[in-house]
Amino acid sequence: QDFSRIASHGFNAIRTYTVPPLWFLDLAQEHGMSVMVGLPWEQHILFLDDKLRVQSIEARVREGVASCARHPAVLAYAIGNEIPASIVRWYGRATIERFLKRLYTIVKSVDSEGLVTYVNYPTTEYLQLPFLDFVCFNVYLESQHTLHAYLARLQNIANERPLILAEIGLDSLRKGEQAQAEVLGWQIRTVGSAGGAGAFIFAWTDEWHRGGYDIDDWDFGLTDRTRQPKQALISVRQAFQEF
Repeated sequence: QDFSRIASHGFNAIRTYTVPPLWFLDLAQEHGMSVMVGLPWEQHILFLDDKLRVQSIEARVREGVASCARHPAVLAYAIGNEIPASIVRWYGRATIERFLKRLYTIVKSVDSEGLVTYVNYPTTEYLQLPFLDFVCFNVYLESQHTLHAYLARLQNIANERPLILAEIGLDSLRKGEQAQAEVLGWQIRTVGSAGGAGAFIFAWTDEWHRGGYDIDDWDFGLTDRTRQPKQALISVRQAFQEF
């Protein structure tokens, strides 16, 4: 039902944070949608201190790609999502860059035609990752002027590669549904006017969990926990139609 409703609003891609099963990719294909597949691993701890952990991460990335390689619904693989700035500073920029390149190489060795990205964020924008097929950033800015200026900076970082915002959004629990609708509308239009290749909205629904626990103090969804649409759903649909 979610796929059907998402597609009915004209959206053409979704992002997952874990490797989806084949039936999920099949459903996406049936509804004309692409999936950016997240390859999860323990990036929020000192993951390079343990050789066995590193080998485990590499093996899981390889297995994750192999499980959905060459499926027509796969848009790309994300080899990481926001390695914390403290972790990057601890190991040093070059060490993290080499590790991400290693993961990129593993993905390409399994699915040579698959596109590969890493989802960065402003605190570690200085990472030099020229091997990626396209550039992704999570950006949460509530000022249109500030977002427009920062997108110009990200385009310089991306150089000639496509730039996609992998997460934009606003919490309607704290800001209200009307503010969420207004902000998401101009965020999408600003990405388009700045030459962005696309954007993912966080998230489709308020219903989500992490580590086995429901998250009930954030309402970033375009629909609520019962899948009833919020004002933001219509605003986002109209903005993407103009993208």
